[in-house]
Amino acid sequence: MIRQASGIVGDVRGIAHTGLRAVRTRLELASIELTEEKAWLVRFVLVAVAALYLVTFGLLLGICALTLWASEENRPAILGGFTAVFLVVGLGCALYIWMQARRRHPILKETIAVLKGDEQALRQGLQGAGDD
Repeated sequence: MIRQASGIVGDVRGIAHTGLRAVRTRLELASIELTEEKAWLVRFVLVAVAALYLVTFGLLLGICALTLWASEENRPAILGGFTAVFLVVGLGCALYIWMQARRRHPILKETIAVLKGDEQALRQGLQGAGDD
């Protein structure tokens, strides 16, 4: 049978043990959130790069084929028109990425919320202890 310390030493050990468990739990939560953020970022970048490469290459080949097919006097207009379209679409994509980045929740949002709740509970506990 394990003999537990009594009195103030036991109370201090209990408080320290509870505090360490709370810190460990919070760090585990932060680790999980960082892992999720990393996985999201890797997927996002890989898909974005692949899409950008494939769409650009496909459009370039299509424009080359169309330009070679068209008559010689229409070729500058075709190339100029596609240039304008690419610039407009590129700016639209940049705007979309900027808006999505602003809308994304901050990293460790849940961990910070839990820690704020812990802080409030501790304050209320300390205020309640002073009333005794």
